[in-house]
Amino acid sequence: MSLFRFTPLLVALPLTTVLFTGCGKKTVEPDAPTTSSFAIELEPVVGATDLELNTQTYTKADGQAFTVSKFKFLFTNLKLTKADGTVYAVPDSYYLFDAATPASTHLVIEKVPVGDYTGLSFVVGVDDAHNNATFTSGGLNHSNDLYWDWSSEYVCLKMAGTSPQAGTGRALTFDIGGAGVARTVAPAFGPNVLPVKDGHVPEIHMSIDLLSLFESTTPTKNINFATTYSVESGSAWAPVIADNYAARMFTVEHVHAN
Repeated sequence: MSLFRFTPLLVALPLTTVLFTGCGKKTVEPDAPTTSSFAIELEPVVGATDLELNTQTYTKADGQAFTVSKFKFLFTNLKLTKADGTVYAVPDSYYLFDAATPASTHLVIEKVPVGDYTGLSFVVGVDDAHNNATFTSGGLNHSNDLYWDWSSEYVCLKMAGTSPQAGTGRALTFDIGGAGVARTVAPAFGPNVLPVKDGHVPEIHMSIDLLSLFESTTPTKNINFATTYSVESGSAWAPVIADNYAARMFTVEHVHAN
């Protein structure tokens, strides 16, 4: 009889051991972040000289002089490309650059998938889906001086100033808008890589050369202030100037990995 009394205890011991083992604490490693941020620093220049509104006189290659009182543009639809061709389109990417507003020269783009990016592109102007009266937030605010109420569309770029070659009483006014002037640009990274990763905010340093509006490697696209000092929507010169700045205005100077 004693044998049968001890048998249940012998069976219970292994079960008890299993229960205690199952109650031990487990260390769970947190998932690595899948997104992070990067910044874009925009430096407005005129040729090799920093842009100074109202006070500085600049000279084109043909000797014509000019000053700048206003320089602003919309850039949208930002995309990043990896070496393998993978493209990430930043959602709701509609930004305003205004040389008179220092805060607009520095942007931080958040929630970007981590990885090494070797290229970027964006549109100077606004895509057709947003080029209307519906969207009013951020860079698309209608009070940003880049929206035409009379035509219910955005202006891609504005530059204003003076030039003695324009004639007495004539200001320089370049409002590049209307159909067919939005331009996609993709300034080359060269050997640079944008490393988006946790704990770092790498920065793309990009120069913006206003002189490119008026000068081109194609002589027929050069702007003569004596005859072309005011350009608005519908002007034959609007797409010419858009071609000019799409070709030469944006240059990635370097990337800070941080």
